[in-house]
Amino acid sequence: MKYWRDWERMQEELPGMQVQYFNTMLRFSHDYLELPPYYERKACLTSAFLEEIDGKAYDVTLRFIGVRSLKLDMHFEYLGDIEISPEEIEDLHFYVHDYEHGGISFYCEEIAYIGAKENVEENLQLALSRWKQLVQPDEDALGNAFRDLAVFANRPMVADLLRKSVTHENAMIRRLGYQYMAENRK
Repeated sequence: MKYWRDWERMQEELPGMQVQYFNTMLRFSHDYLELPPYYERKACLTSAFLEEIDGKAYDVTLRFIGVRSLKLDMHFEYLGDIEISPEEIEDLHFYVHDYEHGGISFYCEEIAYIGAKENVEENLQLALSRWKQLVQPDEDALGNAFRDLAVFANRPMVADLLRKSVTHENAMIRRLGYQYMAENRK
């Protein structure tokens, strides 16, 4: 995109990410940057969004440059359902707003992709929720849930859950539990 810095890098690092809608804004900070070519001071808002892509959670950081008409509801505890839409008004190119609750809205000149990193705590919660949802599991779903949990085996809660799986009433869970124990013997 023309006014989205590092668009190609973002598409390469996070294939399949939907860039028009973001579910949760985790945090944001406001600053003024002196940017080329004329080194004029521009208001910037740097935000981290929680995004789930292919079953993994990431913190995606974007910087909104040349922010104008910022409206923020300070009494609202959750900023989610953020929409970024192209808007051509003089030198403004994007309109960003919380389309569900109206917690935040602003216009900006351009957007810069800063980076993304895996959100380990959120991935642990996703792995635990997938494990709990397995009522009548098929072997593939069970194997995937087991692999997801094994990543967090250094956590006492998860290690205990995996150890207890060898006494589970489901034969597939017992077999995978024994397999896990054999692979992770120290």
